[in-house]
Amino acid sequence: MKRFKNTVMVMTSILGLMLMLSCSGNDEDGKPDAGKESHAYDITMEGGEKFSGEVPKEVFGGTYNPVMFVGYNEDIDGELLTGLLMDTGKFQFGIGLALGGNNQPSIVGNGPGLVFGEWGTEDKYKPAGPVSMTLKNYKEHDVSMYGEEGTAASFTLEFSGKFQLGDEGESVDVTGEVFIAAP
Repeated sequence: MKRFKNTVMVMTSILGLMLMLSCSGNDEDGKPDAGKESHAYDITMEGGEKFSGEVPKEVFGGTYNPVMFVGYNEDIDGELLTGLLMDTGKFQFGIGLALGGNNQPSIVGNGPGLVFGEWGTEDKYKPAGPVSMTLKNYKEHDVSMYGEEGTAASFTLEFSGKFQLGDEGESVDVTGEVFIAAP
């Protein structure tokens, strides 16, 4: 199990580097378009700030880019959905959510569970109170990369709640949708 966890961490880092070399875009109105077969994000914050775009699901000539993984976690005695979605030069989104009955997500322990913000900045937005989350069209996929087997997940995550920029920022209302494409 430890070897798998280490492999997932290494694969996530490698995938992040691969994403840095890939291009990204979004449709004309800035909303995610699941039909384009890309990972996509659309997050709106109180005051009008917005993060929106797409990240290719394939890199380096057709290799699937699984950005979210699911696996058993001993600390929570259940399934944990983890991963990173990076739109190079623009945006970063991190997730670490427990999956309960019917694969509905929750934030467990002291971890932020959802973290997002501008690419390359130290301070990111994290929950500043309860966050309402719903996973839609959740599906697990067996993947094999670099000789290791794992489970990637595809889904649409809808969330809303109060988020705070870093430790010092004011809390703001946020609504968001993140689409993770299937292999």
